[in-house]
Amino acid sequence: MARDIAGSGRVTIFPFIHDWETGSRCVLAYTTTDGGVTAVLGVIPVEGNVLEPGDLFAMGGRHGFIGEWKGDHKQRCGCWLACTGSGSRTVKKAETIDELDVEWSLDMAQAVDLDGPYYGHLRVVAGRFALADEGLAKRARDLITVA
Repeated sequence: MARDIAGSGRVTIFPFIHDWETGSRCVLAYTTTDGGVTAVLGVIPVEGNVLEPGDLFAMGGRHGFIGEWKGDHKQRCGCWLACTGSGSRTVKKAETIDELDVEWSLDMAQAVDLDGPYYGHLRVVAGRFALADEGLAKRARDLITVA
């Protein structure tokens, strides 16, 4: 069941190619809650981006897994999302936006408790991400161009 969560703190925003075959891109945001225990990932909607991934856990499943990730399929998809979010912060692309004090909300589509700590997280939630600061939201949407 979907629900909204909200918070404030450090948010990392980055463009992402989510489908290599089509070159489809989206804008992802990564943050944490519960003192870092929960990884929060979300798609920032970009008007006109009809190829935006709807289900981030399914996107994780399409990208494959590494051997150290355990648990069922959904947990492994959560590990992939935690890796992608954490990696976006530790190895930033030139276009990455990393802000320390951001108010955000997430229309949470899915969540999973992991079988152990991965990238410092025990839980992953994913959905559609919104930023309270419209100027920052515009900067985020401008990370990709929609044809």
